[in-house]
Amino acid sequence: MGDLWAFSPEPRGLFTDDRLPPLQSLSNPNPPTIGALQWQRAEQTVQEIIREVQPTEVSEERRKVVVDYVQRLIKLRVGCEEISIFPFGSVPLKTYLPDGDIDLTAFGGQTVEDTLAYEVYSVLEEEDQNRDAEFVVKDVQLIHAEWVKLVKCLVQNIVVDISFNQLGGLCTLCFLEQ
Repeated sequence: MGDLWAFSPEPRGLFTDDRLPPLQSLSNPNPPTIGALQWQRAEQTVQEIIREVQPTEVSEERRKVVVDYVQRLIKLRVGCEEISIFPFGSVPLKTYLPDGDIDLTAFGGQTVEDTLAYEVYSVLEEEDQNRDAEFVVKDVQLIHAEWVKLVKCLVQNIVVDISFNQLGGLCTLCFLEQ
């Protein structure tokens, strides 16, 4: 508790130059009073942060090939033409962080949700054991949450979460893309 004085709204000599305004003005600055130099510095800082966390072409391609691989693997191994697997969330919106996961949802037509979840889990478990697999799959888990079944695994060291028959994520994606 002894260091709380550093967060006091009154300056206590923490900053000896005028790079930063007093803390009280940071909480609700009046935009017309912010100088052009401060705006320019703020914009540069924001651009630096965005450059650091925005997806790169390499990370986009990596996620694309992982999504394609998981889609192909499940469709071929489960053996049901009616299965559709869609990415949703941060990957298709390109808003993921450098270590962000891939969210997929699988729709199985007449296949019951529980059955599809177990089949996908089994396919990924087999791939985890396959030394000749196209990609490294590991740490496969089947999670029984109250409202949704989820298969979670690592593919090429990217976390992949697969939910089943969940329209909410796709509806949100469609809404945000419009």
